[in-house]
Amino acid sequence: MTPGQSSPPETGPSPRKLARGLRNEPISGLMLLSSLWLFVGAWIIGYPFTEPAVDAHLIEILVGVVVFCVALARLIRPRGWVSDVLVLAGGVWLFVAPFVVSYGDTAAADAARVNDITVGCVLVVLSALPLAIALTASRAGRSADSRPASPRGGRRCS
Repeated sequence: MTPGQSSPPETGPSPRKLARGLRNEPISGLMLLSSLWLFVGAWIIGYPFTEPAVDAHLIEILVGVVVFCVALARLIRPRGWVSDVLVLAGGVWLFVAPFVVSYGDTAAADAARVNDITVGCVLVVLSALPLAIALTASRAGRSADSRPASPRGGRRCS
């Protein structure tokens, strides 16, 4: 390279493409596994067939269906931040439900509470992480786009 020439533009995937890949495959896969756990967890844990336990399982099934559909859609085609907000709302509801809805006073009900709070926390993290990644990638993309061009038309490397 001769003096006065700018270095070639950086090659490789942009921060937005890297973030999109991370948001769509591993995180969506973990969301899918969490939703499957919500479907079968009641039988594995052994919820009793009392009305409060049925209410807990119904909440889990409803949130599981929403998370399953969102995760499957995210795996098929990249989705925006709305999918993350839906999963975040489901996770928050799972976390709050044991305190709002009576699950009963048995040991199995305690297991249902722990299960819902745990899966709710997992879903909150799995939805907040892609939102944070997207925000960071968006900021990185904007800062890369706002760098002034060199006199020869190429981007300056810092």
